[in-house]
Amino acid sequence: MALLVPVVALIALWAVDVSASVTEVTAVRNSSHTRDNVSLPCDKLVEALQIERSRSVEVLAAAGGDVATLGPQRAATDAAVAEFRNLSRRYRGSGISAGITRARIADMITTVDSLVLLRTQVDARVVNRAAVVSGYTSIISYAFSVSTAAAASSEPLVERVMRTTVAIRRAGELLHQEDALLTGATTAGRFGPGEYRQLTEIVGALRFQIPVAGSTLPAADQAAFKSMLSSPTFAALRAAEDRILRDGDAGGPVSTTRDVWKATFNPAVRQLYGFLANGYDKAVGFARAERDRILFRFGLSGVLGLAAILISLYLSVRIGGSVVRRLSVLRTAATDLAHRRLPEMVVRLRAGERVDLDGDALRLSMGDDEIADVGAALSEVQQSAVESAAAEAALRYDMNRVLVNIARRNQTLIDRQLESLVQTPAVDAAGERATARAEQLAIQMRRHAEHLMILAGSARSRRGLGPEPLDRIIARAASEVEHAERIELGPVADAEVPEAAVADIGHLLAELMENGTTFSPPDTTVRVSAHRVPDGVLVEIEDHGLGMSPSALDETNRRLARPQGLDPAQSARLGLFVVALLAAQRGIRVVLRRSEHRGVTAAVTIPAELTLPVAATGPAVGAITGTRRSDAAKLVGMAAKAGRDRADRGAAPRHAAEDR
Repeated sequence: MALLVPVVALIALWAVDVSASVTEVTAVRNSSHTRDNVSLPCDKLVEALQIERSRSVEVLAAAGGDVATLGPQRAATDAAVAEFRNLSRRYRGSGISAGITRARIADMITTVDSLVLLRTQVDARVVNRAAVVSGYTSIISYAFSVSTAAAASSEPLVERVMRTTVAIRRAGELLHQEDALLTGATTAGRFGPGEYRQLTEIVGALRFQIPVAGSTLPAADQAAFKSMLSSPTFAALRAAEDRILRDGDAGGPVSTTRDVWKATFNPAVRQLYGFLANGYDKAVGFARAERDRILFRFGLSGVLGLAAILISLYLSVRIGGSVVRRLSVLRTAATDLAHRRLPEMVVRLRAGERVDLDGDALRLSMGDDEIADVGAALSEVQQSAVESAAAEAALRYDMNRVLVNIARRNQTLIDRQLESLVQTPAVDAAGERATARAEQLAIQMRRHAEHLMILAGSARSRRGLGPEPLDRIIARAASEVEHAERIELGPVADAEVPEAAVADIGHLLAELMENGTTFSPPDTTVRVSAHRVPDGVLVEIEDHGLGMSPSALDETNRRLARPQGLDPAQSARLGLFVVALLAAQRGIRVVLRRSEHRGVTAAVTIPAELTLPVAATGPAVGAITGTRRSDAAKLVGMAAKAGRDRADRGAAPRHAAEDR
């Protein structure tokens, strides 16, 4: 702590100096970045638009001008637009001027889209030459607003050169506007509507702006610029302008030809842009010189400050390094233990894997002080947590074995009871009903015993005797329900279920049927039907109970679609949990929905691979169907006969639609 305060103060002072230097260097570096990604692409786009403007006016002015000749130049303009879009996205300036530049770039990109309309008007010849010049000039003015915004810099000299370069280019744009007007006028032989007045305004603005634009150049460059304006080339240009304005008139003929005008204009514009060729490079040169100056200052103050900081830090590290390193190791070990090692061990233990407690123990060599004591305590925490998880996993495994053993013993006794009931003849009708009732209850007990094996993840002991028809499985499932007399079988599609899935599908359907009879009034029926759908067979079990609220339906369907671990607090929904497990294992989809009348309909979609078409090599379809209907009726009839006495005594089911 004694060294912390002066070290922090020294670092703060050094950081302020470094931050200021880095900010200045970054701003200066942005000048080169801005030139490459904004200024130069923008100038290329302006140049392409200026050429296209002149050629478009020339095509309109010519008597038989072919707009197809504009294709190559339009393609060049589109390429310049694409390059500007691509490079301007790389602009990384910062500060208020950068925000303005980005806004101007966005405006420019939006304005360029108006080229499509302008070109269409030129192609259709529904626009005059003056309007074409104005249209292109409007787009170009947006480009110059981008260049002006991008010229800002934190270094005054750099910004002055950049802004002067843009100003001279704006004056050059006036030359190109003049060229576009006179190209059209000389091609047509006379001035069009508004062209003479527009030319007069451009010449006046040009003679004012060109000298002013160069007035902010450095002394040496300013002298060269004035010399250029006094050269014979520009003198010839001014003389040509004076002659055209003196001899011309609105709507009148032009006193020169296109070739004479081009011979006067081209040398002047080449000389002007030749002077500007290295304008941006000079600005970047000034920026680099400023950057070198800043770096030298930074090297003098920043490096010395850094050396002082390093010495102070070295002393601090020598004093407190050991503590910091060991605490870092301890923190890393604790984080790794909490987020990786312990969760992985617990998952492995719960999955039944063996864990080497000694081999996986956390070992930290921390010395013999208080930090070492914390490391030892952390190792003991891991040991205790793993032992607890191992004990829990062993207990869970043993409990599952207990559940399976109990279920198998119950199944054995129930199977023996069923065999005894089948072999015991009934003396009279009452005895027959009692036997049937006892047999039905035994079947229910066997199904409930199977719940335990399903929950424990063990294989079921019941096996089929081969594939079975779906209608027989439905009928047998109905016969296992306590109030089977209330189940009404509707039409059932002809389908055959493979042997491996017979018991599970029967168990699932029996649970849903029993759910329907339990949660509906005793004087109503539960209707069961099945028909083919594109992805298999849809079995619908419809009751006429009190129904379920929308929230309860959504929650139940969520549990049916994605069964999680059994929550002991939800033991009242054990049947639906077993249904969800069986459905997930067999790829069956179970959905509860509101019935059309009242109550709930359980829609069970059995996939096509579990509902195969009936083999065509067997007996006639009608015979098979009749036999199955007979078997189904017999099974349901037996169950109904067994439960009729109970129904006659008015035994009513529970009504708790919200607790399904």
